[in-house]
Amino acid sequence: MVSFDVVSLFTNVPIVDSLELLSHHFEDVLALFKHVLTSTYFCFDGQFYEQMDGVAMGSPLSPVIANFFMEDFEMKAIEQTTHKPVCWFRYVDDTFVIWPHGQEKLEDFLNHLNGLHNKIQFTMEKEVEGHLPFLDIDIHRKTDSPLGHKVYLKSTHTNLYLHQNSHHHPANKQSVLASLIHRAKALCDQDSLPQELEFLTTIFKDNGYSPQQI
Repeated sequence: MVSFDVVSLFTNVPIVDSLELLSHHFEDVLALFKHVLTSTYFCFDGQFYEQMDGVAMGSPLSPVIANFFMEDFEMKAIEQTTHKPVCWFRYVDDTFVIWPHGQEKLEDFLNHLNGLHNKIQFTMEKEVEGHLPFLDIDIHRKTDSPLGHKVYLKSTHTNLYLHQNSHHHPANKQSVLASLIHRAKALCDQDSLPQELEFLTTIFKDNGYSPQQI
């Protein structure tokens, strides 16, 4: 299992190349795309600047254009390589891959990806002891089935959340519990869910919540 991450995707999306791709699909509104994508300005310390390339952080159009460009990029990347991954699942700038061709060919594949466009560069993370963190998920090998999945927490995670004694509306506090439980149910397989819910119960108590609230 391997994950590939595009370095600073939004600010590295090539505008000229993206507009060329857009021209094949949206010719009637291409001028509007060009106007939005080439008119990004900001002010810092009294000086005005123009963004020369890449899509603007925070713009509602940026994720759409980034995905549009990356769909074309990854299609060409996989078509042009001899050794292909078993699967390639991308979420914006993070991609989960199962690679069946060994370590040496994997390095060649990374070099292939990084050689296609000077603006689009990838970093790579390989599974360690059968575990691979991907987004908020710990994907791991299981003896009785292909892959398991559960919530992933970084080693720096503190387990500190909005405390019960804080001066916030009760609905805000309850939403903390509800969202974390929803995440556990969405990300954990059936084998991992009971342990995750037990862990959350302990964390909620440590943050001041009563058994009734939990």
